[in-house]
Order: sequence, then C-alpha cells, then structure tokens
Amino acid sequence: MKLSHKERVLRSIARKEIDHLPIQIEFTPAALDKVTKAWGVPNNEEYLIERLDNHLVYAYLNDPFGKIRKRIFTPEEKILYDEWGVGWDTQQEGTFIAYHPLANLEKYKDYQFPDPYSPDLMDFAKETVAKYAGEYLVPSYQVTCLFERAWALRGFENFLMDMILNRDFAEELLEKITDYQVEIAKRYVETGVNCGRTGDDYGGQNTLLMSPNLWREMIKPRLARIWAVYKEAGLPVIHHTCGDVRLILDDLVDMGLDILHPVQPQAMPIEELAQRYGKNLTFYGGISTQVTLPFGTPEEVRHEVKRCIEVLGAYGSYIIAPSIQISSEVPMANIEALIQAVEDYKAGKL
Repeated sequence: MKLSHKERVLRSIARKEIDHLPIQIEFTPAALDKVTKAWGVPNNEEYLIERLDNHLVYAYLNDPFGKIRKRIFTPEEKILYDEWGVGWDTQQEGTFIAYHPLANLEKYKDYQFPDPYSPDLMDFAKETVAKYAGEYLVPSYQVTCLFERAWALRGFENFLMDMILNRDFAEELLEKITDYQVEIAKRYVETGVNCGRTGDDYGGQNTLLMSPNLWREMIKPRLARIWAVYKEAGLPVIHHTCGDVRLILDDLVDMGLDILHPVQPQAMPIEELAQRYGKNLTFYGGISTQVTLPFGTPEEVRHEVKRCIEVLGAYGSYIIAPSIQISSEVPMANIEALIQAVEDYKAGKL
C-alpha cells in the first residue's frame, strides 16, 4: 500500500488500514542547532522532514513564533514583539513571554486589538501550503490561542486572578481574542491548510491550571467556536495542551477533537489514556521528554518507543512522537536511538 504522508495520517485518524503509523520528530530551535551541527547538514527545520520521515509540516504565521521557528531574526533581536504587543524572548529554548502589554490594567482602555487581516500574516503559511500540502498533513498553527493569549497580555498570575476576581473583564478579553482567532482560522482555511491546529495549555503536572467548571464556562465555548471553522471545512483538528488534562478530556472529545498533543507520560499515564480514549482520539506524543530522552539510556529510549507504539497505537491511531519538542539537553546518542527505533519499527524489527 503506497500512501502519501497526508493520507497515512488521515487514514490513521479514521482507523483505516495503513502500512505503518505516522511519525513526527520535532526539535526546539536550540536542539535543531545541535542536531544539524552534529550531522553536518543545513540548520533548517524543513531540511529534516525527509530525513526523519515526518508527516506534519506546520503552516506558521509570519509572527515572532514563526520567525523563531524559522530562525529569522538577528542576534541583536533579543525580544520580538508580535501584533498584540507581546514580547517573545528569542534567547530562551522554550516559549517564553518577556513582556505583557496589559500587565498594568490601566493600559486596557487605550489598547488597540490587532487586525486578523494584516496583509503579511499568512506569508509563511502560503509558502508552506504551496510546497507541502500535496504530500504532507499541513496544519495551521494557532499558538497561544485563547487562555494563553490572555495571560500573555496580562501576565499569568494576573489573568488567573482576573478569571475569579474580575470576571467581566476576563470574559470581555477572551471574547475579543476568540473573535480574532476565528478570523485567523478562516484565513488558514482559505490559504489551504488540510488540518486545524490550536495550542492552549490547560494542564499542570498533576491536574488542571483552573477548575474544570471554570474551564467549561470560560474557555470551552470559545475554543469550540474556533474549531467550528475547521470542522465546517471538513478538516480534522489537533489541539496542543500540555500537562494533565484528564478532567476535561471527555469535553474535548465531545467537541470533536481528533488528535491530542502532547501525551506526556509523567502527567497522564498512557495505559489509562489508551483504555479510556483509544477508540476516540489519535494520540500524538508519548515518548518522554521529561525523563527517558534526556536522562535514560539508548536502550531505554528504544524500549519506550516500542511501548508507546504498542499501548498508544493499539487501535491503529497514533502519531509516533516525543511528548513535546526534543530539547538541547537530550544526548545525541538518545536522539539517534529514537530515530533508529522508529526505522526498525517501520522495517518490522522493533
């Protein structure tokens, strides 16, 4: 059976016959620097698509996150400001917000919300769709989509307190963010992405960052509005939410979620996830970037790849992947072990 990478993912979501499970190995920019230097290849995320046999190519926006992913900034640009006025730290390995424009709530009365139809915003996405959408799954990339966008504007602690103590303001801010993100989703669909992808972290290591009821009241209906744009276009939806989100997984399934990312085994046991949701969700992740990849042995990495395939892939609907992007602390020997284990799985040798 000869399948394109896109067809393999879509058939996996639909639990149809496939030759092997899809694969997605991603690196932080700092880890990408390390890996490409070790291999002596161009420092380019797209260069590794074929080498790693990745199945997804993200259609980033032309914004600071997209520029950081594409390494399009100068060493002097230590903070990049997006269309919201939020400052992104280019020196940190993970996503790190360095400036919150509404940390002082007095600034809200004069704050100008960005234009979702800014002419250059879709430039990267259009290039990616044109180049990759025929062969690969090309999802949108609505990072810091809703709750995260609100706290990026206000500051994390500030917005959590807003949700309880200043509810009317928090609702108004979330509604304006949702209006913007709905229009961005529409632009993505018009651009030609073949999957929707939203990102909004709701989980900590052991439970949600807020009560389930508060999430259901303030976040769920707004997230559903954004997903509806993709669903009405007949596209599957990936949602990225770090941490332990088991208390709202039934809600996400009922809302029509197709692919859950990431699966972090130290936050949510993979056996429980597979047993409860294996028939309803495609899992994307699972190979521990918290313990096994940074601190395990190559043999332990190989064992974990095998375990994730057997447990999370039990229903044929799994994207083999690290739980989140591999960071620069992961030894090259473990990265090589991960790649080799995936190759051996495809060859029937794992």
